[in-house]
Amino acid sequence: MDTSKSEILGILQEECSEVVVAVSKIRRFGIDSIDPRVGGQTNLEHLQEELGDLKAMIHLVESAFCLDDTITNEFAAKKLEKLKRWSRIDPELM
Repeated sequence: MDTSKSEILGILQEECSEVVVAVSKIRRFGIDSIDPRVGGQTNLEHLQEELGDLKAMIHLVESAFCLDDTITNEFAAKKLEKLKRWSRIDPELM
């Protein structure tokens, strides 16, 4: 694997962990709580920023590894169907 692809995967990994931390902060301190270490954003705003960063990296991974986003979207749709069946998530959100 070339250096560029390796770096893309490393940054993807970092962004995934940052999303995990943002979700953890929401669950521990509340969605509207403000963490002064993240520029005065609410936990929800910080999560949105981290999700944006993650989306950017997903796009780069798809591009760098010549992944077909149609196939990725098909897997996402399958996941939503599983969640409709096996989770308590409001189906209206899906």
